[in-house]
Amino acid sequence: MNKNELSNYKQEAENHLLNELLPFWTARMIDHENGGYLTHYDKNGNDSGEDEKSLIAQTRCLYTCASTHRAGYGNGLFAEMARHGVDFLINKMWDKEYGGFYWMMDRKGNVKIDQKIIYGHSFAIYSLSEYTLATGDPIGVEYARKVFDLLQKYCVDTMYGGYWEMFHRDWTLCGPGSQGGDRKTLDVHMHLMEAFTTLYECTGEEVHRRKLLEILTCYSTGSFIRCTKRVSRSFSKTGR
Repeated sequence: MNKNELSNYKQEAENHLLNELLPFWTARMIDHENGGYLTHYDKNGNDSGEDEKSLIAQTRCLYTCASTHRAGYGNGLFAEMARHGVDFLINKMWDKEYGGFYWMMDRKGNVKIDQKIIYGHSFAIYSLSEYTLATGDPIGVEYARKVFDLLQKYCVDTMYGGYWEMFHRDWTLCGPGSQGGDRKTLDVHMHLMEAFTTLYECTGEEVHRRKLLEILTCYSTGSFIRCTKRVSRSFSKTGR
């Protein structure tokens, strides 16, 4: 592959990003009435009316806006859109009594599912850290730190390593089986790895580096299969 081919691919990708993909969302995603982002559309790009705002969708939209601004696009538009998402996360989705983010809200910001699910919290750390890196606004990393600290307090498996993933609102671990309290997944730990990477980039703090390296160690020792039921003895390879 020569330089001209690479240049053409770059131009094609950038054209799709700037003239097709991002405009679709910037024209639709902001919920001016209730805050946060609208994320459900039909095949024609019309609002489907789905009455939900999930932690995972809100944080992914936030990350997209923040990282796009950080990459130099939008002349400040994406910073404003990111701030809009941060406001909804903190003012509506944050549990003021127990800490952490609710899993599911309705469009107006009323709680529909109050569980604390670590899959969503990994993206909260990731997107909020990216927001501070992109804009310099310290509120993002403030809440990213809070989530990180909650994970260390309630979610770490201190015997075999890794993190439990499914919790009730008050951070008590869910039951086994279909409730998911006995499960550790590759997917969640992968996303925690990228979340801790961005958090460490943002803070430079040793504890964030150390916890990132712990997850990397789990991968490098082959500790994870796609889904580990209860406590996998393979975690003992990490020495924890």
